[in-house]
Amino acid sequence: MRNLVPTRALQRRSRRCLEIAFVAISAGIFLTLVGVALYTVPLTSKTSSAYTGFNLGRVALLVGGIGSLIAGALLVVRALTWRTENDLAKLTGEFLAQHLDERYTLIRNVSKRKLGYIDAVLVGPAGVLVFRIVDYQGHFLNEAGKWLKADKKGRWKPLWGNPTREATADVTSLRTYLAVHKLPDIPIFGIVVFTPDDPIARLTLKDPVMPATHLTSLPTRLQKNYLAKERIDPRVVTAIVRLLVDD
Repeated sequence: MRNLVPTRALQRRSRRCLEIAFVAISAGIFLTLVGVALYTVPLTSKTSSAYTGFNLGRVALLVGGIGSLIAGALLVVRALTWRTENDLAKLTGEFLAQHLDERYTLIRNVSKRKLGYIDAVLVGPAGVLVFRIVDYQGHFLNEAGKWLKADKKGRWKPLWGNPTREATADVTSLRTYLAVHKLPDIPIFGIVVFTPDDPIARLTLKDPVMPATHLTSLPTRLQKNYLAKERIDPRVVTAIVRLLVDD
C-alpha cells in the first residue's frame, strides 16, 4: 500500500495565505496611517454636518485599518502553523501498509478549499474509505450515531465531539467533491478509528451507524465490509488519487 500526503499542495496554500496576509497588513497600515493623519487636520467647526461625516470617515479608516492588521496577523499565524502531517493518520497508514497491497493508496491530511479537511482517505479497487482517527482514552459507548464517555463514577456523559457525525460529514463532502469533478456514484465508506488499544480505549458498540474500531482490529473490520469485494476500475482509482493529491 502506498502512503501519500499532499505536502506540495499544502505548502502552496500556505504561501497563498502569506501573500493574502501581506496584502491585508499593507492595506491595514495604509488605512491606519491615513486615519491618524486625518486627526491632524485642523477644523474650524465641530458642529456642522460636514464635521460629523469627516469624523465618521476617519474613525472608519482607523477601525478598518486596525481590523485589516489583525486579520493579516491571524493569516500569518495560520500559514506558519499549517499542518503538513497528521501523526495519527501516519500511524494508521504504517499499520495498514502491512495488510494491503500496492493497489491501495492512503492519502493523509487531505485539505482542499471546496472539500474541507479529512484525516485520511483510502482509495483502491474496493472503493473509497474515509477515516476519522482519534486518540481518545477512556470507556466509550457508541449507540447508533451517538457517543458517550464514562466518567470516573462510571456514569455515561455525552462525548465532547462526535466522531461518527464528523466522519459522516466528511463522507458527504467527499461524495459531493468527486461528483463535481465528474466522478459520481463512487462507493464511499466511512470508519472511526481509535489508535489506543483496549483497555486504554474501551469501546462498547450498539448498532453503530458507522463502523468504529481499534487500530489493531482495523484489518479484520475492513475485511467484513470495505474489502468484501472490488467495486471500481483501476483507472478510476488513479483518477481519484490524483485529484486528492494534486492541487
